Amino acid sequence: MSPQLLPIIAFIATMAFIFVLRPLAIRIGLTDRPDTRKTHTGEVPLVGGVAIYLALLVVVLLDNHFGLPPIFGKASIHAFLTASGLLVLVGVLDDRSGLSPLLRFLAQVIAAMTMVFGAGSLFTDLGALTSDGSTLYLGLFGMPFTILVTVGVINAINMCDGLDGLSGNMTLVSFLGLGLANTLWGSADHLPLLNVLSAGVIGFLTFNQRMWFRNKAWVFLGDAGSMMLGLALVWMAIDISQGGSRAMSPSATAWFLAIPVFDTVTMIIRRISQGRSPFHADAEHLHHLLVRLGFRVGQAIAMMCCLAALGCAIGLALTYFAVPDPVVIGLFTATGFLYLAVIQWSWYRIHKQESA
Repeated sequence: MSPQLLPIIAFIATMAFIFVLRPLAIRIGLTDRPDTRKTHTGEVPLVGGVAIYLALLVVVLLDNHFGLPPIFGKASIHAFLTASGLLVLVGVLDDRSGLSPLLRFLAQVIAAMTMVFGAGSLFTDLGALTSDGSTLYLGLFGMPFTILVTVGVINAINMCDGLDGLSGNMTLVSFLGLGLANTLWGSADHLPLLNVLSAGVIGFLTFNQRMWFRNKAWVFLGDAGSMMLGLALVWMAIDISQGGSRAMSPSATAWFLAIPVFDTVTMIIRRISQGRSPFHADAEHLHHLLVRLGFRVGQAIAMMCCLAALGCAIGLALTYFAVPDPVVIGLFTATGFLYLAVIQWSWYRIHKQESA
């Protein structure tokens, strides 16, 4: 099968599964209902992530003659399907009935361990961060560090899923950025999965993105989709940034996930400083801030996608100009503190005006 057909199949299959699953989701109550944190109207089916996952299964089943597995680098497609399938199942149960944070956390840890032991994808080093310019190897800390980063990124993508089309568009930007890095400096092994997942996300956005002929989403991604896409992002980032044939350093790769990571860390700091649980949901993310400042949903999404694209561009530029890793991670950390300061100041001004 021609590799050019894989994304087309994924795109069509995702849309087909959405058509099939949407009425079923309405019948069984797999829908998102409006509340104090959600501004959409009516019950919206949460089948976008399930449709993307099933479309990936279709691609794998049809493409028995395209060298599968593996579909991306050294990582086994079977390990990816197993790990992401677990997250999709847990996400559906959570969307349908609600699960405890502990159960979701355990599922994410198991998915990360499947990535490590099933595909051998883990952080073995952090790049040339030592004082003498040599590689900083993680050794025994590689596995716990990988699990920590994986769980963190999964939840970062899940937390930014607050506006119609936001998580899908943000993930798509990161996929495209990682694909460009892989094309420029890596091997072509990673591109098939990136292309397939990107096509699946585009198929989902066709029904999720607000457009001129539709003022609300037809389906949502759901926890199943946001967790699966978060896993795919961190898995791909690990494979691209590790090993002797890496496309870029781990420090540069972090820029491809900058906005979700900055936003999540900022929210955790804000909640803890206010005496709240870091796992307690609120309406103080960047996208909530932009809407509160008067931007329309489409404008807020466009602004955040531009910021995400800027992060990818910075990561690519730093790699192209071979900027030393300590400088790269220093810039990333400084930008994170700047992000925190701007968010804190903005919410302070908003609350002060509302109390006046």
